[in-house]
Amino acid sequence: MQRKWKKAVAALTVAALGMTTFAGCGGSTASDGSQAADTSAADGQVTIKFVHKFPEDKRMQYFNDIVAEFEEKNPNIKVEMTSYGDEEIKDKTRVLLGSADAPDIFFTWSGERITQYVDSGNAMDISKYLEDDSAWKDSFNQTMLETCNKNGSYWAIPWDYSSKEIVYNKQVFANAGVTETPKTWDEFLDVCEKIKASGVTPIALGNQYSWVVCHYITTLNGKLVPQDTIQSNYSLENTDFTDAGYAKALDMMKELLDKGYVNTDVNSCTWEMSESMVQEGTAGMVYEEVQNLKAYDDKLGDDWGYFDFPEIEGEAGASGYITGGPDVFMVNAASKHPDEAITFLKWLTSDEVQAKMVYELGFLPCTNVQLDADKCMSETLEIINKNMDAPGISEWLDCALNQTVADTYLIGCQTIFEDENGESIMKEVSETAKEVAADQ
Repeated sequence: MQRKWKKAVAALTVAALGMTTFAGCGGSTASDGSQAADTSAADGQVTIKFVHKFPEDKRMQYFNDIVAEFEEKNPNIKVEMTSYGDEEIKDKTRVLLGSADAPDIFFTWSGERITQYVDSGNAMDISKYLEDDSAWKDSFNQTMLETCNKNGSYWAIPWDYSSKEIVYNKQVFANAGVTETPKTWDEFLDVCEKIKASGVTPIALGNQYSWVVCHYITTLNGKLVPQDTIQSNYSLENTDFTDAGYAKALDMMKELLDKGYVNTDVNSCTWEMSESMVQEGTAGMVYEEVQNLKAYDDKLGDDWGYFDFPEIEGEAGASGYITGGPDVFMVNAASKHPDEAITFLKWLTSDEVQAKMVYELGFLPCTNVQLDADKCMSETLEIINKNMDAPGISEWLDCALNQTVADTYLIGCQTIFEDENGESIMKEVSETAKEVAADQ
């Protein structure tokens, strides 16, 4: 597990516009003028507030266990833990950081999500802690750690990362006469046609929150558009998103709907519903995050499998890139207990806790932890090893781009199934990018 990815993250990002919904910049004062609460007890015990986004039963049990063990090992530190779901946490964190009840440690995603908190003054520079503990710094996969480096300083710690695979129901494939998983896009469409002919929806697509199709577009952009063009556009160095591959990616998604290869209620279907469709056999495939694979193992036993997103022959993009990025934790710049917060982050990223995360949750580690193959779900271990040899990462589109530009793109990830086409959507993205760049 000591190998490193050969290249850095595919889509480099630049500083985003300051967001007025975040707490005010600088010092330890929140946007309403309040100071972060001092949670030191008379007996010398301090309380740190910790916010994450994993409220599901099994995941919450994991966090309850590791917090209890941490408190046992560190009786002078109490961890007050709160968890919010994937959508709720985006707004909730911003609200909390502007209040006197702000967390000491909070969750976010990589890329521009980190940059926003840096620009708003909510994030503590943790570089000195990494420099003072070289063993801790060296324990990370350096590609993942570097996603937390903005302008030469480290502002977050990667905890886990997710990548994407196409998960399929083996019984649906067998009933449709599909005997091999597709390697190319043309083969993929052939599989879709066979499944459709068997009376089952080929692909479950729950795009109520448009990040679902955004993940497809992240992957397709990487395969259709040259990497240097993506880097130039995503960083807003070049605000003309005119490469034909961008529009083609969106139109390819529309084609799946037009051919009847996805459910017709794309934009009202949730991603949880799309997962259930595959687990129940009413759909054949879903483009899934690896950290969710345990749910298929629990529901389907041996009747599920996965394969890589098909390659698209003859295009200008790159092959073999991972679609995904790390989940990270940041320390509040207003925290009264930064040393204790770092102590807890070191525990979260220790070999013991990272291995437990892989064994119990099936998440992918951001450290170079040595794993016991007998304790891992075989599919998870296969993907970890495969990803280590990937040439690079295509970071989630809505994390790689400035948030205002990403919001326009995300709207397009829904309207493409209505009355727009890829070219018109990319014109809107370019216009937004120009406006944002002009204000920077």
